[in-house]
Amino acid sequence: MLYSRVTFAHGPTPAASPIILNEHFNTDGTTDTQKVDDTIVIDRRQSDPMFRDSRDPYHLTQGGALGRVHKGMASWRLDGRILVPDATQQKRLADRERDLRAAFDPFICTNDSPTTEGAFALKWDELTSDTTNFATGRRPVQLFCRPTLQPQVDALASESAMRRWALGLVAGDPRIYGQTEQTLVLTAGSPTNSASNVGLTPAPLKVTIVMSGNGNSAFRIARGGVTFEMNLTGMVNNDTIVVIMETSGPYGRGKLITKNGVENFALKTSAPNTWLNVPVGSTSFTITNTTGISTVTLAWYHAWA
Repeated sequence: MLYSRVTFAHGPTPAASPIILNEHFNTDGTTDTQKVDDTIVIDRRQSDPMFRDSRDPYHLTQGGALGRVHKGMASWRLDGRILVPDATQQKRLADRERDLRAAFDPFICTNDSPTTEGAFALKWDELTSDTTNFATGRRPVQLFCRPTLQPQVDALASESAMRRWALGLVAGDPRIYGQTEQTLVLTAGSPTNSASNVGLTPAPLKVTIVMSGNGNSAFRIARGGVTFEMNLTGMVNNDTIVVIMETSGPYGRGKLITKNGVENFALKTSAPNTWLNVPVGSTSFTITNTTGISTVTLAWYHAWA
């Protein structure tokens, strides 16, 4: 992150436009020398991903067993400087400070994106030795997060062409994701294919089912011995069912099942704890009982811890 252009999908004006940090780096990682002293630079990053156990320590002291591990959150802190070419540009320095505050204001973020509770994508490129999957040696990634407080900004008289800043970010999902959504389309005529997750942690799965008519009472999606089942009877042509298999950064708060945009959790007939994800590596998915199915599209993002 420190040697890459960084964007936060929420910006000052208009609010939906991204704010750019480390603007002195071109998108290919080279330095734009004209912007070296006219940028909002990141000097330090601290990250603290957290996971939690479903059993508390007291339970374990009484001879209990460990519970399941659940995704927790991630706490991030960024520190840096606002730079302008020289001390005569105090107006621009103040403008950039206001831009930074507006882009990372928790209230404004939540107001502009209530459906994500103020979380937006923080995007950057990582250097990687995995040139098989990332030929340029740069891996575009993103974290879905929101600010915890307005940025703190220090203005010193002795540094009149610079102001130091710091901000905190919190992510409800601690995983880092690729920036490009991956998709796999299955049909009745081609019901089996493989999904690839080149990351290092299982990726959340989103399934979109487009109907061509009345479906089967036991439509199934299977992966590695786990079967997700739905009752799709009573459907008509072009009905669309969307299943979000877990709460995640890319797909928001789950688990969620909708039919034509309206929540319809009752369509799920498999066990309450039966959901699917995309494991690390290449994994085969199969759909069965495909009466009335036009297409089933699996979607995910490569995911890293």
